[in-house]
Amino acid sequence: MHICPSQMAFACLLPIFAVLQACNPSPEALERHEEPIRNVLQTQASQWNQGDIPAFMETYVKGDALRFSSGSTVQQGWEATLQRYLTRYPSKAAMGRLEFEELKIIVLSEEWAEVHGRYRLYRDGDYGNANGLFTLLMENTSDGWKILHDHTSADNG
Repeated sequence: MHICPSQMAFACLLPIFAVLQACNPSPEALERHEEPIRNVLQTQASQWNQGDIPAFMETYVKGDALRFSSGSTVQQGWEATLQRYLTRYPSKAAMGRLEFEELKIIVLSEEWAEVHGRYRLYRDGDYGNANGLFTLLMENTSDGWKILHDHTSADNG
């Protein structure tokens, strides 16, 4: 049996194409993850607006792998991030009302997603309003979509 070079090349590339296809889920498969990810963010805003930081933190991966970056600080781990929130927002008035806008969800795979957006905190009294941008890396865990990395920056003006 004689195999020509083009048949050999095709035979060699076929397994690579099969692996790439397996690593790239269909657009339909990826779209079905967008709603659960939006639900995580809606849950976050709801828990925040109720003044419940521990419940808000349930949307994050629990453990040392969690990384939260804001300004010039980095918190590593779920417990350290929880303590940061509790210290920075000691009351419901300090927390204000949270809204997310301009959400862009990029489902990278069945396991990973990236989320970009803007947050707005509406607060009364001496606290004043706050807003800025965020980027999240989310992981599809056995408990659903959770935030693994959170980079949040405040607007300067």
